[in-house]
Amino acid sequence: MTAWQKLYGFLEGDTRIASLVRVSFSVLSVLVVWEILTATVVTNRMLLVPPAEVFKSLFDETMSGAVWRHGLATTIAVGTSFPVAVVMGVMGGLMLSSSRLLSLTAGPMLTALYSVPIVALAPLFIAWLGLGFASKFIIVVLVAVFPVLVTTEVGLRSTDRSLIEAARSFEATNWQIFTTVTLPYALPFIVSGIRVAWARALVGIVVAEFFGSFAGFGYAILAAGQTFSTATLLAYVILLGIMGLIGSLFFEAIERRLAPWRQE
Repeated sequence: MTAWQKLYGFLEGDTRIASLVRVSFSVLSVLVVWEILTATVVTNRMLLVPPAEVFKSLFDETMSGAVWRHGLATTIAVGTSFPVAVVMGVMGGLMLSSSRLLSLTAGPMLTALYSVPIVALAPLFIAWLGLGFASKFIIVVLVAVFPVLVTTEVGLRSTDRSLIEAARSFEATNWQIFTTVTLPYALPFIVSGIRVAWARALVGIVVAEFFGSFAGFGYAILAAGQTFSTATLLAYVILLGIMGLIGSLFFEAIERRLAPWRQE
């Protein structure tokens, strides 16, 4: 086996070191491409600035306390609304998967609601609920609940029938089948839905803060855009990207813990 094959095999592994190397390589690649673009293609600093200027702006915003103030507002809003969306999505998926009639009746309406761009209705929710926490809470919940609901239903309905029949052959009750066969089988689907919902929740909170907040990453991005502070705008976009990455890695770790057989 050559050195390149060994390196390739290492990077394909599921170890923490391999994962860290992959993430570091991805970040470094983006920074290099970004630097090349600002030096050769997009030289207008109102459109794009080099990474060094963005990190300097991020440092200045952190030292001034603005990052902590905006970060706290966004974290509180997402931290309270996203778990509610997850619980509602899982419970809704359980209900739909347990009743074919309910699924056939409510399915078309849920599909229509899922297709509606909820973020486009943000000004309407703000008009109803006013500026502040309530409007952000509702927007994030509505944006994030549907991916969890859909993947939960699909995961529960996709359980291998041979596994269910094997459990019944051992005289397992319906509850035992659910807890030991159906739910574990559906867990990867549910976690995948939660990861998608997390990304949608971040989009929802930014849009909500655009229209109805005086603090938060979305508000900071809007304020930076209005003053043409491209470096500051990109700094807060990077922070949102970090939040998304951390959330995705966190839910991936949960999936590995709850469904280790999926990694085999």
